[in-house]
Amino acid sequence: MVDFNLQPGVRLHVEPTSRFHVNRILINFATPQTAENSAARNLLANLLETSTAAYPTQTAFAKALNHLYGADASASVSRIGYAHTLRVRAEAVDDRFAQPGIFASLVDILYQMIFRPLITDGAFDAATFKTQRQNVANELASIKENKQYYAAWQLDRLYYDQSSLMRIPSYGRLEDLDKLTPASLVETYYDMLAHDQIDIFVYGNVDPQAVLDLFRQWPLSPRQSPLPNDIYYRQPFHHRVRELSERQDVNQAKLNLAYHFPVFYRDENYYAALVMNGILGGTPYSKLFANVREKASLAYYASSQLRLFSSHLAIQTGIDAKNYHQARQLIEAQVKAVQQGDFSETVMQEVKDALINQYQTGLDAPGGIVEHWLVDCMSNRLPAENVIESLQQVTKEQVANLAKKLQLQAVYFLDGEE
Repeated sequence: MVDFNLQPGVRLHVEPTSRFHVNRILINFATPQTAENSAARNLLANLLETSTAAYPTQTAFAKALNHLYGADASASVSRIGYAHTLRVRAEAVDDRFAQPGIFASLVDILYQMIFRPLITDGAFDAATFKTQRQNVANELASIKENKQYYAAWQLDRLYYDQSSLMRIPSYGRLEDLDKLTPASLVETYYDMLAHDQIDIFVYGNVDPQAVLDLFRQWPLSPRQSPLPNDIYYRQPFHHRVRELSERQDVNQAKLNLAYHFPVFYRDENYYAALVMNGILGGTPYSKLFANVREKASLAYYASSQLRLFSSHLAIQTGIDAKNYHQARQLIEAQVKAVQQGDFSETVMQEVKDALINQYQTGLDAPGGIVEHWLVDCMSNRLPAENVIESLQQVTKEQVANLAKKLQLQAVYFLDGEE
């Protein structure tokens, strides 16, 4: 990868390759999340991807992309630890498979999105703003209708301390969205352009110097990165388990558990943590899947996920409400079994093979590759090397010892019984 500093706080990363038929661009704006900025930046992402001064309607914007042989451009928000990110992505067929100038035209589309949004007299176009705000409001309101997603969100709220900004989703809250105006969102937009840390990633059959020449023309000002060097969220362990039961009209109850787990992305325990999670609930070979779902038939689904930027592990299950106590006891027994090393070398190797296959499959998707580079960049890590060897070298003892770090912190139960 070839790296350039366009300005202080603005970096360009170019990886030339002829592996794919497309060129991929990712532009990441990052700043610490606050109580108010997540909803505003989410709405801003929606406005940036639907209209510009040159293409004032979604139809006009879609036609411009269509002229580039079906190119794609979008924007969204996410969070990596403390960092709130607004990501603008674009992809188009490589010039050699279409015609010269496709890549340069794609960069111009991004320029229009980022520097020439539909703003008049210091405010976003009122009609477009109203439409997109309603779209975002509908998306936020629909979260409660997806009960699996809703339960995961409620578990996060229960796990994080009351004062933690991590309790606020990266996409924002409905009450914050209602406070936004076409003029206030312009302030958010200009603040992002002027102060966010910016990383631009280009992956494809490109010449780094030619890419630099294109992006060097963008009017980006110097800035000091607003992010701390360490963006990981570290919550201390609490001895009291937080529990919450909620009753709604649902066909399938949800039982979710959160464990304190002080292991972070690409630290010394990272690969052992991946294997441990795969054995517990992260793969079809896992204990949660085999014992809770298949053998005991106590769950419609059962899985675990590592949260490597916020020091915890989450378990999600869908159960019959009447089986709450039996299911919870069996779920916790699976955690204890991993901690005691109660799993075979055969299962551990199956998990490793699954993780390796997942990694190798990811190498065939340019979008996924670039997203991984972004995470590495945000966490100040070098690109991963020797991934397969690192996974294969994980031992049973390492997995068991690491699992002992799991300490129950929160239990959320969404009950559907009357």
